[in-house]
Amino acid sequence: MRLQNYRWFARETKIEHFLGNNRLEEKTVVTIGIKDKDTGVSVPHPITHFIRQKYQHTGKSLSSQMNPAREIVKFLNFINEQLILGKPEFEIISEKGFRGLQLIHGARYITYCAEKKLAYKYVKDSIERYLIHFYDYLTKMELLDEEIEFDTYVNRQGDEVIITPFYHPSFDTQYPSTDDPVRNKLKDFGDNPEKRNKLVYEFIEEARRVAPDIAFGIALQIFAGLRRGEVVNLIMATVPTDFLSGSNHLAVLDNQYRLFKHLKNTIKEQVKRPRLQPVLPSDYLRELYEAHMKMNAKVRKKNPYAFFVDEKGRTISGGTYERKFAKVKYAYIDRLANTPGRYSYFKMLDDAIWGTHIGRGIFTNYLYNMGLDDRQMAIARGDKSTLSAKAYIDYRNAIFNFQEAMEVFSTTDTLDVGNVLDKKWNWEVFSK
Repeated sequence: MRLQNYRWFARETKIEHFLGNNRLEEKTVVTIGIKDKDTGVSVPHPITHFIRQKYQHTGKSLSSQMNPAREIVKFLNFINEQLILGKPEFEIISEKGFRGLQLIHGARYITYCAEKKLAYKYVKDSIERYLIHFYDYLTKMELLDEEIEFDTYVNRQGDEVIITPFYHPSFDTQYPSTDDPVRNKLKDFGDNPEKRNKLVYEFIEEARRVAPDIAFGIALQIFAGLRRGEVVNLIMATVPTDFLSGSNHLAVLDNQYRLFKHLKNTIKEQVKRPRLQPVLPSDYLRELYEAHMKMNAKVRKKNPYAFFVDEKGRTISGGTYERKFAKVKYAYIDRLANTPGRYSYFKMLDDAIWGTHIGRGIFTNYLYNMGLDDRQMAIARGDKSTLSAKAYIDYRNAIFNFQEAMEVFSTTDTLDVGNVLDKKWNWEVFSK
């Protein structure tokens, strides 16, 4: 097939929609398809389901369906052009089709749009936003081979926002110039260990004041690298009780059928990879666990399996957890804003975008600072590959820690997580 002969298109199409009882209704829908320029033959493509699922089925107007369809078509035609030019980064798409699509390809398209001098607002609010929705759809439909993990946060208005995955140093994505400050995604509380520990402690203590029912969950994200959905899926049997040695492991399991049968949509309650998850040993973590258990004992649980419940005994869902986390986040930022001498901390946390996933980022950097290499860290994080772990570390820290890790673990074939944590973890900063 000669790619030069084909172009992607988006257009409105009239169809007859079956309503039941032998009744038909004429309906206008948006279709994505491919046209043969030589023959003029146009064929609808199954990727049209993206528009149906994300926009039509959620009640969006025709124009609100056509706008993303047109932008995605431009992106797909850009990919065709790169394939025709023989760009090496795009060869995987010629081999695998949509399964070969990766974040790097979206990043290259954003850079292409910037080089065309398109307006910053248009690139951010339309092109990048629709690309994020497109990749999110392909990921949820399990149509991509690349493992993509989207991070979200709740803004001060209470709206959930997906953090762009394209703004990462390894992609070198170029955006149009703007006078508006670009808000970076915060992956950690800083690369200085003392500074990080201070902020971690203060943030968890703020949670104990503002949203005590998730304070222990936040601590588990930081000390065990759990995702939001993995936290809310915990039940009593899966949580250890000591937390004073590296031999402690959380059983990360999918307990949705026990906890969330009442929810129609459980996207925020997903467990990405069931596993035994090592926990960084800490007196402080044990203290938080005991406080959590005392708090749970005071409420009558609506669901006996639930480990995380609110003050009325209701099971905390992923969405509720995310909103409570946002409440803690903004309360802590406001506290810093009103504390003399804390401007740099306030500025760092207020200027960046971050959500519940930052706990996993902090955990990752703790592992790097302990000297684990990328393979060992992937094991400790419960990842399939080393690529996700590397995304949390800037190049300077990564190079430094890899050099240290190679010296310490060069002869190690397998990782004894408990042994490593016992020897290298020291959490004296949290001693009372």
